[in-house]
Amino acid sequence: RAHASNTQVYTPVQTPTPEQALAVDQVSGWFYFDLWVSRGMQIRNKADTTQCLLNLAKALEEVEVISAAEYNGAAGALALLPTVGALLGAPTREMWIVFKLVPVAGILAMFLSLGATITPSDVGEYESGKAFSYGGLMPTVRAEAAPDANDNDSDVDSFQNMSDARRFANEVNTRAADDSGGDVQHIKVWAGVGLQCILIAIMLIALWYAQRGAVVPWWCRVWGWMYFWYFLVAITSIFDNIVAAPFTQSWTLRVARGPTKIRYDGTQSRLTPFVEDRRFPTIIDRLKAGINLRHHITIADGDPTAYSRTCFYVVISVQGISSRHALMQMLSRISSVAMFAFGTALFASATLMSISAALMLLCLVLPTAMMGRVTAMWIAAEMNKTNKSIIHTVVKSKKEAGEYMEAILELEGLQIETMGHIILEGNVITRHHPLFSAATYIGLLAKPYNLVREAIK
Repeated sequence: RAHASNTQVYTPVQTPTPEQALAVDQVSGWFYFDLWVSRGMQIRNKADTTQCLLNLAKALEEVEVISAAEYNGAAGALALLPTVGALLGAPTREMWIVFKLVPVAGILAMFLSLGATITPSDVGEYESGKAFSYGGLMPTVRAEAAPDANDNDSDVDSFQNMSDARRFANEVNTRAADDSGGDVQHIKVWAGVGLQCILIAIMLIALWYAQRGAVVPWWCRVWGWMYFWYFLVAITSIFDNIVAAPFTQSWTLRVARGPTKIRYDGTQSRLTPFVEDRRFPTIIDRLKAGINLRHHITIADGDPTAYSRTCFYVVISVQGISSRHALMQMLSRISSVAMFAFGTALFASATLMSISAALMLLCLVLPTAMMGRVTAMWIAAEMNKTNKSIIHTVVKSKKEAGEYMEAILELEGLQIETMGHIILEGNVITRHHPLFSAATYIGLLAKPYNLVREAIK
């Protein structure tokens, strides 16, 4: 009775044929990385696609059966590379902290995530006290701050009768008056950002070598096919993480102690108390339109003044997302699935991929991606180690958000930077474009705006 091919009686080789000896020699010899890369580049070293395919066909004809099995196994192993993002864990609030506090570190973390979503999309991650239990983040979602124990009954009654916006402003004022924090360890955070850059460089070098020796048949002449995949994944990841937040409208205020003994003339640029009208229904709309500056800042001779060199963030978000935001989230999901399918097909169809190169790539890319996640978490810990860096609240409407912002802007002794305006006790002192502000890129690592420098002595 006939046997299937995989159950035939096997007879070991006694005297190898020349073809068998050549196949064994191809596998058991030394792997010369530079020669492997040189072969791949010579195959595609023609301007004509047809000639490139002819070179590839010739190279495949010269590959013996054992080497062919090795190349197939290497391509199959690399097909797992698009799934690396899933190994990095679920999105966490700490990654949102990094993106808010040091935007450049957040972007670099997305480049290292290999397509993983690191920003939570569940509003509960931002609202609950548990979500902000990570060191340094203060939850203020309708949470009632307790009055001081030394206050009398009338003070307690007035506190309880306060509006939510006033209570929130009191929490901001209490945080600003807290001297227990101290300065952020800039050197350590910059070291973390530098480590992120080094990790990206390691990943790019590994991809550079691996992509030059292997050839994709349907993209024969392109040697940078892994780079194309990587940067496409990075762009998709950045887009996905930006639209993943469950808030369409959110405003950030950089709060610091205002300079002491500084004087300014005129009240034309005063924002508070805000009077709504048809053009500007909220103070946010007024700031978005821009404030005309009509006063000068002065410091009297011999009058010492100083400004704070540390600050913290206040984030006011409106609950819910718009239809456009929901559409963008759907597009981000579609693009993520498309990138997964494209990456799997790309790596699976790569030919002449050595198992040595594949293992080198996996052994460098996987730990690098994990280290990128750990580094971002460490940056979040350092930013919050000695300072409560963010106060966040979620409100129900833009009008309510405007009330919260107005209550904060009129606090005495605070310098607030938001939407390109520098505001001191309700007065817009100066303006600058956010694109030209260091805080837009390095967040809390940038010092508060120096109003003393703007003063006319």
